[in-house]
Amino acid sequence: MVPQGPARLALIAVTVAVLAQTLRFSPPQLDHFADEAGTAAAALGVLVVCLAGFAAPLIRRYAGFRGLLLAGIGGLFAVRLIAQAIEPRTWLAFAGTAIGMIAVAALYEGARGLSGVGFATATVAGLSIDTAVRMCFATWDPVWRSGVGPWAACLVFVGVGVAALYRELASGPVAAPGISWRDALGAAAFGPFLALQVLVLSSPAFVASSGWRSLTVAHIVIVAGQGLALAFLASGLAVRAVPGGVCVLGGTVLGVGAGAVAGTYAISGVEIVPIVIVGQVLSAWLLAVACRAPLRRAGTGGPVWRIDAGAALGGLLIVVVLVPYQVSAVSPLPFPNNLLPGLAGILLGALAAIAAARGGPLPARAPLRALTAGTAALGLLAGTLVFTVAAPDGKAQAAPVPGQVRVLSYNIHDAVDQSGRLDPEGVARVIEGQRAQVVLLQEAGRGSLLSGTADVGVWLSRRLGMTLIWGPAADGQFGNAILTSLPVRSSGTGRMSRGDWSQIRGYVWARLGVGGTTMDVWSTHLEGGEGQAEERARSIAVLLRAWGGAPRTLIGGDFNAEPGSPELVALTEGTELRSAAIGDDSSPTRSDGAHVDWIFGSDGVLVTEYDVPVSDASDHYPVAVTVRIGR
Repeated sequence: MVPQGPARLALIAVTVAVLAQTLRFSPPQLDHFADEAGTAAAALGVLVVCLAGFAAPLIRRYAGFRGLLLAGIGGLFAVRLIAQAIEPRTWLAFAGTAIGMIAVAALYEGARGLSGVGFATATVAGLSIDTAVRMCFATWDPVWRSGVGPWAACLVFVGVGVAALYRELASGPVAAPGISWRDALGAAAFGPFLALQVLVLSSPAFVASSGWRSLTVAHIVIVAGQGLALAFLASGLAVRAVPGGVCVLGGTVLGVGAGAVAGTYAISGVEIVPIVIVGQVLSAWLLAVACRAPLRRAGTGGPVWRIDAGAALGGLLIVVVLVPYQVSAVSPLPFPNNLLPGLAGILLGALAAIAAARGGPLPARAPLRALTAGTAALGLLAGTLVFTVAAPDGKAQAAPVPGQVRVLSYNIHDAVDQSGRLDPEGVARVIEGQRAQVVLLQEAGRGSLLSGTADVGVWLSRRLGMTLIWGPAADGQFGNAILTSLPVRSSGTGRMSRGDWSQIRGYVWARLGVGGTTMDVWSTHLEGGEGQAEERARSIAVLLRAWGGAPRTLIGGDFNAEPGSPELVALTEGTELRSAAIGDDSSPTRSDGAHVDWIFGSDGVLVTEYDVPVSDASDHYPVAVTVRIGR
């Protein structure tokens, strides 16, 4: 007996949403583990995680279909509940990701008997609801937070999921088809589909930072894309036998679009909007086509565990796309990281093409149903409404003394603290404690995987009641920023050129009104590593040319250079810039004892106070100065 549609659709939707939540909370912890245990140990752990999905055929063999559902989907719900109770930990990130790989295979077992369209519809709906919930918390995942609201969100997801899972288990197995390896490969399409969703298509912070839109507009764009995808799936416009060439073309368009907007060498601006909207529709359609064969109940061929193997390959593809993309933010790859999201789109199209002519028919055309599905997506804007009304809205600090300005330079490490916990609130409290009117941020994430795809920049801006001036570097979701309560007269941003595929560094500047005059402030982050002194020197030369010797200037940031280093000498020798450290204060600015964070001032800036307050909100300590601005 096949369970009724709503319960089965709910099981798929909730499982996909919880899997996406797990994939978002894992990167900060995995990065923290790599910092603590070393790259080799982290690589070995990730490899085990990658292969965990291939245990699904063994689980099916020895525990049956119920064992597979409980181990994969039930285990994933348990991880989500534990993570809410104790906050994500390193072991939980590894366990959750490994169980998530098994859950991908269990997903196809729980969805058997549905059409590919039904599966894709539930998947898009689950991601849509998950994104709307995240918007209620300003893109900071509830799993990192305590209180009634986050717990309510967790319990609703897990409660609905457990109820749907119970219904599935109680209804008995659905007859499995004999399946060929070609058919089974369709199950792998879920991997590149979900990787694109987490990285680009369902990330409001990504659309906001890359599209230079507000977070509210970014979510509206995503809802528009999801609504059109749901309407297209419900309309039955897809045909029974889709030519493989059409799928390849669709995947190529999707891959080119994703690669063009995500990565170090990505485009930015309003062009992001149509690419995200069209990408939502294309990815949902390709997933529906690819999954038709693995979900059917009739057919001849090999054993059903081939579907488990195909789904495990899909889980592996999630990690193959997301983990190197995450690594590219801190270590160079032998190729531009734009190729990874591009590869995900092309793989999705190729896997759909392989399974294109297989499986049962798709629904007949139904314009009314399409209109209903698309319109229902408007309800997801409730997340934006809650964000607008309930998101933190702080009040900027007043100047300590009239005529003085408190300035802070702070590498916030994606708002991940020294224990590996994503904690923007901890960063906000440090800034509040210093009563700063200007904050020069480095490693500020806006959709970065290292910050769980949260928009840390916008969250801090709302929380502190300060204006955000964003300066993308690296892949556009990881860069420098300025927060200020002073009037902004003008601003700009720039990036340093590189001759290889390593991370691009950058800077952001702003001209601020101070009484009857102005001051310029700059935030930058230079290349780290003992062997990168020449690269830092080239970046400093670029920075000095961009600055141009303007008076009343403060330049702050993580220069990755110790006192007396040649690159810092080049910054001050022959220029009007001087270190703001009073009495050559060499207090450590990083938790390992290094002094690499600096503020430099030009003529017209008098430093009256200098401090390096110790905090565990980041692996760096903030550098704070109080200055008087001349005329």
